[in-house]
Amino acid sequence: MIRIVRIIICFLSILLGGFIYIIFRTEKLIMFDWFEYLNLSEEINIIRNFKNVYSFPNWFIYNLPDGLWIFSYTAISLEIWKHSIIKQNIFWIFSIPIIAVLSEFFQVFKIVPGTFDFTDMIFYLLGTFSACFISIKIIFKTKKHEKL
Repeated sequence: MIRIVRIIICFLSILLGGFIYIIFRTEKLIMFDWFEYLNLSEEINIIRNFKNVYSFPNWFIYNLPDGLWIFSYTAISLEIWKHSIIKQNIFWIFSIPIIAVLSEFFQVFKIVPGTFDFTDMIFYLLGTFSACFISIKIIFKTKKHEKL
C-alpha cells in the first residue's frame, strides 16, 4: 500500500509539472497543437485562466516543472529497483538526470539548442537528490523494521 502511495506521488509530480506548463507557458509549444488536434482547446483555455487569478515567480513557471519531472523519473527508477543502487542499475536510475544536466551545459556551447540556465541546473539536481534522499530514508526505515 505504501509503495502505491509513493508511485502515485511520482505521477502527481509529473501532472503538477504538466499543469504548470499548460497554465503558464506559451501556446507555441507543440503540446498545444496536440490539444487542438484532440479538440481540447476550450478545456485548456479554461485551465489557462488560472494564471489570471494568481501570480507566481519565474522559477515556479520555468524551472520547477523540470525539477518535478526529474524527481519523478528518479523516484520511479529507484522504486522499480527497490531503492537499491548497484552497478547493474546505476545507468538507468541516473541517465535522465545526467542527460538533463549535460544538455544544459551543451547549451553554452550551442551543441544543444536553448539558453543555459543555472536555475534549471539547480532544479535538476534538487529533483534528483530529493528522490535519492527519500530513497535513503525508505531504506533506513525498512532496515529498522527488519531488525525488530
